[in-house]
Amino acid sequence: MKKIGICAAITGSMTKMPGLPVTVDEIVQCAYECSIAGAAIVHVHVRDKNKRPSLDASLYKEVLIGIREKCDILVCISTSNHLVDISDKERIKLMELKPDLASIEVTSLKRPDGGIRNSKKFVKDILQAMKQYGVKPEFEIFNPKMLKELWRLVDGGFIDDNAFIQFVIGSTGGMKPDYKNIQWILDSVPKGFPWSVAGIAAMQLPANFISILNGCDVIRTGMEDNRYFLKGIPVKNNLEFVNRAAAMIQMLGGSVADASEMSKVLGVKGRKDD
Repeated sequence: MKKIGICAAITGSMTKMPGLPVTVDEIVQCAYECSIAGAAIVHVHVRDKNKRPSLDASLYKEVLIGIREKCDILVCISTSNHLVDISDKERIKLMELKPDLASIEVTSLKRPDGGIRNSKKFVKDILQAMKQYGVKPEFEIFNPKMLKELWRLVDGGFIDDNAFIQFVIGSTGGMKPDYKNIQWILDSVPKGFPWSVAGIAAMQLPANFISILNGCDVIRTGMEDNRYFLKGIPVKNNLEFVNRAAAMIQMLGGSVADASEMSKVLGVKGRKDD
């Protein structure tokens, strides 16, 4: 079995969750601890002074500098405008910070709270900015429509043919957590493309197991996606999830990839010394 990387999604948009890192210092320290435990990638959201979801460039800059001073973990920032009032121009400008990766949805996603609002122009413009600043896109795929649009962009030359694909199952507005959708994901994985599955809430553990057994490149875990370590047992911190993910990979016959190894798999340039 090939080496598999661990992505720790450590914050997200949830609130009032014990152990959730929300300040810059907490996010930096958590990323460092997850790196020591075996995570190769940290997926980062930032919060404003009132602990509300934010895409503030100055906060992201502080987080990037802080993490890179402590460890070599690859940093993936969110560009999602879910619960955030921000212009497309400001989102695109985030690429000037040169994170290792940035997550992006290639279409909008409807949710009761407003969801994600991405026009076709915005998607093309931010992809161009990612190429300009050497940022690897992580494409979050919530439904078949998004995957169809992804292939259209690949065929149009807007996306490289080794795109990193993150399927998401169990999220509001996305694929329901059932066998039919799991099978669709496995049938949709393109040969030669690095991929992962983010299972939300109770789907996190099954998604990790299924991904490992079916040859994924990365498994995603963390408090952004799930607040329970086991049914009815709240997780204490992100480190518990990362330790479990590393143990799962090894139990199933694999080994854990470090940040340097994942950089090569994903085509990412390490930037600690930039």
